[in-house]
Amino acid sequence: MILTAFSYKDSDGWFLDNLSPLTDVNLLVGRNATGKTRTIEAIQNVTSFMQMKTFLRGNQSFSVEMEYDMYDVSHTKMKYAFKVENGKIEKEQLTVGGRLLIDRQSDLTRYEGNVINPPVDKLVVQIRRDKEEFPEIEQLMSWADGITCVSCSNINPYTILGAQVNFINPYSFSELVEALNAESKKHVLENACALGYDIADIKVFKATADLNFVQVKEHDVKKRLIDISLSSGMLRTLYILCFLERIRFTEHSTLLLIDDLGEGLDYYRATQLGKMVFDYCSNSNVQLVASSNDAFLMDVVDIAKWQILQRNGSSVTTLNQSRNYDMFRSFRMTGLSNFDLFSSDFIEQNLEIRK
Repeated sequence: MILTAFSYKDSDGWFLDNLSPLTDVNLLVGRNATGKTRTIEAIQNVTSFMQMKTFLRGNQSFSVEMEYDMYDVSHTKMKYAFKVENGKIEKEQLTVGGRLLIDRQSDLTRYEGNVINPPVDKLVVQIRRDKEEFPEIEQLMSWADGITCVSCSNINPYTILGAQVNFINPYSFSELVEALNAESKKHVLENACALGYDIADIKVFKATADLNFVQVKEHDVKKRLIDISLSSGMLRTLYILCFLERIRFTEHSTLLLIDDLGEGLDYYRATQLGKMVFDYCSNSNVQLVASSNDAFLMDVVDIAKWQILQRNGSSVTTLNQSRNYDMFRSFRMTGLSNFDLFSSDFIEQNLEIRK
């Protein structure tokens, strides 16, 4: 099952208007302050609440609508939406294949026509989990349970030491390295060397009972480096490589959210690491939604995988090849680089012509 559409509105009035159609791999691009990070965070915050990793605050208000392709034989569509008002669930609907399963309003909740009484601060999908009795709910929640988020710009010594470990970058660097088996460590070292980091070994060093560091040994260099002395580029690269190995050996991983992919890397490493991430997700059952303004990375990711965010006041809309086919086809015929679609006035001119 993959997420194909996502809309979100918060109490501040920020509105992500129908991010769709999402495919197996997606790159969010857009000028600064258009909402790339906020979009990643919105998906993460909604699903963290669904997973019951976070709970509603008394003044919290937002609404969300999501659509899915269940990837069965007939590509059944699922739609799930809910609204929170001042810390209470006001609305909730789940539709599968056109059949309305959950219909919740402020004063009445029905599951397949039968009246139920869920807690005001809990979703029906959170309290009706049974793969035999409620298989559609279990599919939805299983999808939510398999989501992980990484923020590349927040991979820093504080994250490494565990001081800022949370739902974004949920694992410290030492946890990722310690979880590597022999095969996955070999894979990390091979990929690191392919990216120009001549690393012979990587391992965890326990400084105290509660404090771990990662030691990195380079070929032809006697002294081992510890993680807090690594360059930001090497640190981010190794973290992502170890993270991919973790989800590769995790039985249940559905969606990988990566913010600022390629941040702080040179041309070769940004493009090659980006290819590794996109190729991994394309060849697995893990959907990818990544954001980046890195010109190097944008030039090697097919514009068919782009979601171009545009902001007008508090409203964010999306341009993509599926919804704006003629514009994308015209751009391909120019022979310009991918980044030129983003950096030139091509989009503005084409949108003006079509008004």
